[in-house]
Amino acid sequence: MPPKGWRKDAQGNYPTTSYIKEQESVTIHDLLFPRSVITHMAKEVNADAERKILLNKDTALALQRSSTVFVSHLFMYAREIAKENDRKSCNVNDVYDALDKIGFGGFKSIINSKMIAYQEDLDLKRSLKFSGDNGKVQANDTEDEEQDDDEQEQQEEEGEEKQEAENDNFKRPRQ
Repeated sequence: MPPKGWRKDAQGNYPTTSYIKEQESVTIHDLLFPRSVITHMAKEVNADAERKILLNKDTALALQRSSTVFVSHLFMYAREIAKENDRKSCNVNDVYDALDKIGFGGFKSIINSKMIAYQEDLDLKRSLKFSGDNGKVQANDTEDEEQDDDEQEQQEEEGEEKQEAENDNFKRPRQ
């Protein structure tokens, strides 16, 4: 029995795998990273600045395509290194060696620090999950946290006001 979703052709036969591969050609649009993730990461780079960064559509598309190509290129070299070592999967050392191979060895220290921070975050989430807090951290009553709460409430109120204004604009007939 063929896999679910396969349809018979005009003669009543199920398609062969070579026929399916010809139909399913992969384009670059199928491989691109989500644009929302890329733009969010680009805006995080400038998070400390007073002014927010704005990206137009073409810039976001260029970042999306270039990041996808870079990661694919890096991963290709990491896979080659893993194959040379008779392994089927890549590990962190393969990625570091691939960075050296393509000329981006200077990024190893940055990536290492980000990986350490990521591992610490994962460990913190696991410890909170197993401690029974369900990921909720109990807050101390300090002035900073109260200010943060006030700012958050103001932002939520502003967001609600904007939503109501948008709803009003949507309901009004155009003149």
